[in-house]
Amino acid sequence: MDDLKPLRCFVALADELNFSRAAERVHLTQPALSSQIRSLEARLGFALCHRTTRRVALTDRGSALLPAARRLIEEGRRLDALVAELRGAPRRKLTLGAAFYTIDIPERVRLLEGFFEQHADVALDVSPAWQREVVEDLQAGRIDLALLVGMPVPRAQMARELLLEPGVEVLYPDDLPRMLLRREPVGLLVPRESPLAALPDVPPAALAGQRVAMLGAAHGEFLLEPIRRALEGGGALLHVPPEPHGIGVERYGRQFRIPAVTLGWFGGGAPGDDMVRLPIEGLHMATELALLHAPGDIAGDAAIFWDHARAAIAGG
Repeated sequence: MDDLKPLRCFVALADELNFSRAAERVHLTQPALSSQIRSLEARLGFALCHRTTRRVALTDRGSALLPAARRLIEEGRRLDALVAELRGAPRRKLTLGAAFYTIDIPERVRLLEGFFEQHADVALDVSPAWQREVVEDLQAGRIDLALLVGMPVPRAQMARELLLEPGVEVLYPDDLPRMLLRREPVGLLVPRESPLAALPDVPPAALAGQRVAMLGAAHGEFLLEPIRRALEGGGALLHVPPEPHGIGVERYGRQFRIPAVTLGWFGGGAPGDDMVRLPIEGLHMATELALLHAPGDIAGDAAIFWDHARAAIAGG
């Protein structure tokens, strides 16, 4: 519903607290977004936000209006869907592509179970696949949304990565619209019986002469090269196991009681585990769990899922 556009702009600004990011989210220029906000404030008779050169903050009245604005936007989407149904247009099934190794990540479980419960009327198909296939399908418009674990990189970097390794799995273009769900630092799993386990973090020099289970080429040079530089710089002997994906590397380290590089998503180092997860001194890298939508406007059931995810993040 086009008459809800000013409210959509307000909600985007409230979520992002940044005019540039909010404008990008609703596919407007920044001046156009500012104009929508000013017009809405004029109609309401009060300011929605405080603006300075450094930050944006909602006023008390803006904060009080926000929940009702969210509800009105969602009801508008439901009305659009109902009108389309009454006109005889079939309601297309919403498709979410998800990297298969996200299946047990708690945020994915909570997100989907909450959506199933709160939006039972939405037909949703969750399609597990290799992440590179999910990204291809999202960019081609074959799916509506994607749930990924990885690192966003510029498209030029992505093109270079694909030349080196066509099966690159963890990297994806950073210009795809995305919502961060959680970030995890790259670290090291060490056997609990190792002297390293007592350290607050692992100095690379402490690994001199030791075998360390390392991630394989499909993780991409953008991720791998800084890890190699840090660990080999300390004298570690990096070994890529037969199963070079994140889960397999952790399992190999556990089986042979050697340190293993971990992305932090697959349970290694949890309480009660026989491996301890530690930071690597001097290495500051992280991967993220993110929800992405297809290029262009987001609407219909995909928008309902997007807003559900955003509300889930806000609710903790």
